[in-house]
Amino acid sequence: MKIRVEELNALLQQEQVAQKAQSKGEGFEALLARELRQPGGGAQGTQPPPPGAQAGVIGQMLLEPQAESVDPFEDALQQSFQQASGLLDSLHAYVNALSARGADGNLKAIYPLLEGLEQQVEDLKQGAAPLDAKHAGLASLINELEILTTTEKFRFNRGDYT
Repeated sequence: MKIRVEELNALLQQEQVAQKAQSKGEGFEALLARELRQPGGGAQGTQPPPPGAQAGVIGQMLLEPQAESVDPFEDALQQSFQQASGLLDSLHAYVNALSARGADGNLKAIYPLLEGLEQQVEDLKQGAAPLDAKHAGLASLINELEILTTTEKFRFNRGDYT
C-alpha cells in the first residue's frame, strides 16, 4: 500500500484554511451579545420579552392591516390570514358547543356551526387561490382545515356524537 503525501498535504491545507476562516468569524455567542448590547448603547444586556409577547407582535404584523400595501398579493394574504383566524375561532366555538351539549343533548343546534365551518373553508380556498404559487404553507394549512372540517361533518352525520 502506497501512501500519497500530496493528498494528505492538500487535506491539511484545507483544514488550516477552514480554521483560519472560523477564527476570523464571530461565534454565535459573540454575535448575540453584540446584538443585545446594541439597542441600549451600553454594555448591559436587555431582558427578554415576557412569554406570549412575541406571539402578539407576530399576530399584529400578520393580521392587522398596514397603512399602504405595495404588493397586490399582500392584501389577499392579509385577508386569507384573517379568514383563517376566524375559521380557527369558529372551530373552537364548535368544539366548545360539542363539549357543552351534554347538559341538554341537543345536536340540532350544533349542526349549523358545522355548516358554517364548511362555508368558511370554501371562502378561504377561493380567497387564497392566487397565493398558492407564492405561499405553499398557506395552501397546506387550508388543505388541513378542509380535511378537518370534512372529517368532522362525516363523524357528525355518522352519529359519533350521539
